[in-house]
Amino acid sequence: MITVGQITKPQGVRGEVKVRAMTNDPSRFCVLKSVYIESRVYKLNAVRVSGNDVFLKLSGVDDRNAAELLRGKFVTIDRAVAVALDDGEFFIDDVVGATLVAKTADSSQNIGVIKSVQSFGAADVFTVQTEKGEMTFAFIKVLNAEYDEKSNVLTVDGDRLKEVAVYDEN
Repeated sequence: MITVGQITKPQGVRGEVKVRAMTNDPSRFCVLKSVYIESRVYKLNAVRVSGNDVFLKLSGVDDRNAAELLRGKFVTIDRAVAVALDDGEFFIDDVVGATLVAKTADSSQNIGVIKSVQSFGAADVFTVQTEKGEMTFAFIKVLNAEYDEKSNVLTVDGDRLKEVAVYDEN
């Protein structure tokens, strides 16, 4: 399963929900026939896209009260219906649990294990469990990230990582 969004609120009174898309192309929702919310499958009766927001009309969710019960829940899809990735692309769900390695011109350093990824709009925020505590960083283009699926390692530019990393060393 791949997480593609999070329901933020009901929209209107007929059961439509507003979803914050967790994909670089929210229009991908338009080709889906169904989604999962907490392991339950919902047929999509209608999809509207506005910027990074997606509005879904789910089968069986017919009023605002039913839509309210879905607030905050994650929307997932089967990997089989996910779009094909280009070289160098990866799904966020794939890198959770991966080893983060910082590479500089002189060396490579194992930073820790990617614990979670949160999507806040401007950039995804990665949380990494290090030996000394947690480290977070905004996943931005200048990190020149490369993901090796076979070894489950995400390699980033070590010099750039130092500029964006925040450590919580308890």
